Amino acid sequence: MPSPISVPGRKIYGGIFDYDVKVGRLEEVNGLLEDPDVWNNPKRAQDLGKEKKALEGVVSVLGKLTDDLNGADELFELAKEEGDDETLESIETDVKGFEEIVAGMEFRRMFSGEMDQANAFIDIQAGRRRH
Repeated sequence: MPSPISVPGRKIYGGIFDYDVKVGRLEEVNGLLEDPDVWNNPKRAQDLGKEKKALEGVVSVLGKLTDDLNGADELFELAKEEGDDETLESIETDVKGFEEIVAGMEFRRMFSGEMDQANAFIDIQAGRRRH
């Protein structure tokens, strides 16, 4: 399983995404779903299934992102040593794509609360502004 990329003294990700915590919880949920008794409570089983799907999505994306960043880092070092500007530009484009992935994950995380999937109704009433 990939581990977060680290820069001396700090992790690139972890905090807001809690990668290690999510990996641990995914293992725990998988264990719970393997217990035949969980299916005696369909609501609990359904909730665990939803949680598993969400966790797998985050863990999968962060794992792939880690692999891609590690690869880009190695390629960057080689391209820098060889003065390969074309490869450096390609890496820059890749990194911008990685930034978009992280930004999308951050946005989805902001709206991952219990009621964030619920419908909302807005009532707009016309009126006069008083001076």
